[in-house]
Amino acid sequence: MMHSTTLRPLREDDLAMLLRWRNAPEVRRHMYTQHEISEAEHRAWFQRSHDNPNRHLLLVEQKGQPFGFVNIQLLDNEAQRGEWGFYLSPEAIQGSGQALGFTALEHAFDVLKLHKLCGEALFGNKRSQRFHERLGFIQESHLRDHHFDGHTYHDVIGYGLLHSEWHACQGV
Repeated sequence: MMHSTTLRPLREDDLAMLLRWRNAPEVRRHMYTQHEISEAEHRAWFQRSHDNPNRHLLLVEQKGQPFGFVNIQLLDNEAQRGEWGFYLSPEAIQGSGQALGFTALEHAFDVLKLHKLCGEALFGNKRSQRFHERLGFIQESHLRDHHFDGHTYHDVIGYGLLHSEWHACQGV
């Protein structure tokens, strides 16, 4: 795992870099929205998300250099439940995903005080499925033909991780 990995809020001056990452074919093909996103669409998403107090847009950095993005959406404040999405820079080095995952989960459970964090992966995205499982997530659903990308239906795998499970994995 990479040491000294930090999170910081996404800023407007990060948008061009983030859009470049998001539109990279190796990132885009595993997203619900697979078309190439325009700058106007990206800015509109940022403004909507930035104005929403339940959205946490976070840049993941190693020694001040950004290498990933995490989006945590608070779904139910009373139940302390949220969902996450994430991706790495196409140039991220080996091991970056694990650093992103651990740092984001520490934030979700220790800073945001979530009881449960949920995630999803398209069925064909085996890498994301293995990633969730390595972090301790439990598969909670297999939703058949759940997402239509404009051409094809895709199954979606749903994951959940409880605060207690995360801390048990960390030896806390």
